[in-house]
Amino acid sequence: MKSTRFRQHIVSGLCIAATVAATGCNIHLAGCGQTRYERTTTARQPLAAGSTLDVETASGSISITGADVADCEVVATITAHAPTEAEAQELAEQVTITMASIGETLKVRADRPKTGTNRSIGISYRIVVPRRTNIRCHSSYGRLDLADIEGSIVGRTSSGSVRARNVRGSTDLSSSYGSITCERFSEGDLTLKTSSGRIDISDATFGRCDAGTSYGSVSGRSLRGETITFRSSSGSIELIDGTADAIDLSTSYGRVAARPITVGELRATSGSGSLDIVCADDCPPELTAHVKSSYGSVQFTAPPTFAGRVHLGTNHGSVRTDRPITIRGQIGKTKIEGAIGEGRGNLRIETSSGSVTLR
Repeated sequence: MKSTRFRQHIVSGLCIAATVAATGCNIHLAGCGQTRYERTTTARQPLAAGSTLDVETASGSISITGADVADCEVVATITAHAPTEAEAQELAEQVTITMASIGETLKVRADRPKTGTNRSIGISYRIVVPRRTNIRCHSSYGRLDLADIEGSIVGRTSSGSVRARNVRGSTDLSSSYGSITCERFSEGDLTLKTSSGRIDISDATFGRCDAGTSYGSVSGRSLRGETITFRSSSGSIELIDGTADAIDLSTSYGRVAARPITVGELRATSGSGSLDIVCADDCPPELTAHVKSSYGSVQFTAPPTFAGRVHLGTNHGSVRTDRPITIRGQIGKTKIEGAIGEGRGNLRIETSSGSVTLR
């Protein structure tokens, strides 16, 4: 087995690595005062379709792929860091991967030795399961990658990106620090949360979609469902080609853009940023929409068949309409109230500072 080793030297107060040849298994210096040893082990166990896989790691990535197989195959990469090669190797070789069936759940865990100061063990998994498998996975420090699964998924990482693609089943993914990407999803609800990172969703059909980030953007493309909720505390919101009974898009700091959307009840807000909303031609005439910015312009394109009440308003700016409105009261530069035709629709488009345009 081929490996390399790096010895550290101090030059002008800086720690740099010099590569040297060595025997052993994938060994090199990982940082000042540390050597890394890596080994790979494989385990396999039958897993009936419709069962649940439960896998955890304290430090390392988890990759799970569904396939036309009858077993669960686990490839674990174990990486140990220690002051010497011998100690790193000893730590890595003391790790044992276990697969235990409890009812209809297969648990994958690692038995590992205790580590002291300047020593650590990381375990990453590459797992192949039957397509019809429910997934529960958690990494404290590492990314999650899930693909080709027909079953419910719950994925958690404290620090790392999350990606899911070709999934059929309710999915709940979260990261404390990392982006979340979901592609080609169908059936069930979709819940995506990150404290710091962007969220991207594409080609998804669901019951309820709830995506939120504290620091980052949220974007969706080609989405179909009962409800769509996008939230960001600091970042832009974008929805392209979305259809739902109810859509709620909100950000504290950032732009909101949605086009074209088909919706019966819409709420779109920005604490500081512009809004640009375009309704599709097949939106229902009785559309109810509340679109508001505290600081920013608002443009709203109503469906051609809309009929109902209209309120356009700004505290500092101007209002404009390209649609014929029957006005109630006086026409002002900062407010227009009236109706378009006769119907149960209701449009309330407003900003505290900026222009408002209805098309």
